Amino acid sequence: MKSFELLHKQKLKELHAVQNKIVFERILAAVKPQSEDIVNQFYRVLLNNTAAIKFLNHDTVKSRLRLTLAQWLIDTFSFRSQSDELETYYQYQLEIGRIHARIDLPMSLVNYGMSLIKTHVMLALKNSKLKRDDLADMLILAMHVLDWSLAVIGESYEHDMVANEKNAQSLKMHISAQNLAFDYERLCTSLSEWMRKLLLQIAQNKYDPSLQSTIRHSNFGLWISHKAHLFLAGRPELSVLITLVDNIDEEMRQLAIHIHQKNSTSIDSTLGNLNDYISKTIWVLGNIAKDIFEEENGRDPLTHLFNRRYLETVMRHETVYSLENGILFGTLIIDIDFFKRINDMHGHSGGDCILEQLAEVLTQQVRGGDFVFRLSGEEFLIVLADVDQTIIHRVAEKVRSAIANYPFKLNEKHVSVTVSIGTAIHDRHPDFNRTIQRAKEALADAKENGKNQVVSAPQDLPTYGLL
Repeated sequence: MKSFELLHKQKLKELHAVQNKIVFERILAAVKPQSEDIVNQFYRVLLNNTAAIKFLNHDTVKSRLRLTLAQWLIDTFSFRSQSDELETYYQYQLEIGRIHARIDLPMSLVNYGMSLIKTHVMLALKNSKLKRDDLADMLILAMHVLDWSLAVIGESYEHDMVANEKNAQSLKMHISAQNLAFDYERLCTSLSEWMRKLLLQIAQNKYDPSLQSTIRHSNFGLWISHKAHLFLAGRPELSVLITLVDNIDEEMRQLAIHIHQKNSTSIDSTLGNLNDYISKTIWVLGNIAKDIFEEENGRDPLTHLFNRRYLETVMRHETVYSLENGILFGTLIIDIDFFKRINDMHGHSGGDCILEQLAEVLTQQVRGGDFVFRLSGEEFLIVLADVDQTIIHRVAEKVRSAIANYPFKLNEKHVSVTVSIGTAIHDRHPDFNRTIQRAKEALADAKENGKNQVVSAPQDLPTYGLL
């Protein structure tokens, strides 16, 4: 057991020593009636804090946290004499720290929130009208208990943040080596095709600015927004690519004006600038690919897809991007139907062969800004960027149909394979695990309702809540 766990558990045991039982009961008697008011005061302050509002303006979070914080106060000052009760409470504090890390809540806000709680708990105890010595004992124990909780939450938070940072760095090294090499030709082709279509429309006098997609919504633009930030962070090429995207978008705005004014000279000049920016973008991508290409590692060895080690890093990035930019993302969880039957009939080598082929199908169905993971066994997960409920269901149906119609081969014979898919759209909640859980529940419905189908989780579901 880690040293900090031993220290925290020993301290918890000391706090809940039998001689403190009466003091705990007095604290609880003073705090419990005031718990709702303490919570209201807590949120009244935090909801006026510009740093905190980002994490607390979600209606379901606010309503859920009001209840859970009040319960947390009661649990915190409830005396526990049994070792299993102490262990359960200790794990509860660890989970709070993990959730704070998962939603990327700054520890400074956690400390600030705890200082507010301490202040209101002290006021509640002060108003209890107890004798001076009794009040002193209550204040000392209450502050020790709250400090212990904060220490455990902080250790758990730091552990998860460090682990995520290590994974982020590992993902950065791994994805830059292989995913860029894999995507490079597609990205360059996407840019060239985007420019070709633009030139063709202008040459045929059919250009319509309202119908021409911006570079940000092209395959390349999605890649920049949803992948490049993950593994090019700290590299100078990232800012260069972002600037090039900005320049291309600005030239497109100018192009629309020049075409409206029928200024052929300015049109030619703008098209020349656009061509230069596209060419430079392709050149930068080529240099990056050359610089960072190295032996593949960190992927699922069978399918060469991402493994679940990097799922939290990607989901965290997509959640932050969604909250800051108001652009939704979604998840598809895919499970092969009757996979055990395939293994029983063709052996595990046959099952592996199907998994390899299915991974290729999945990869062909996604865009540059999307991610495909092998979660475990026959289960896969796709993170789709910049989608809504209609789009994600349509993509899922396309994936399901592509697999159902794909000529899977085993020993030169065709094998029919189908999948069940559950989808969920991120609902702007800072805890991305909600989105994964809802997709899993939708997948379970798809399996129970007959398999080989897509079930999409509704967007407005009761909150699972934070601790």
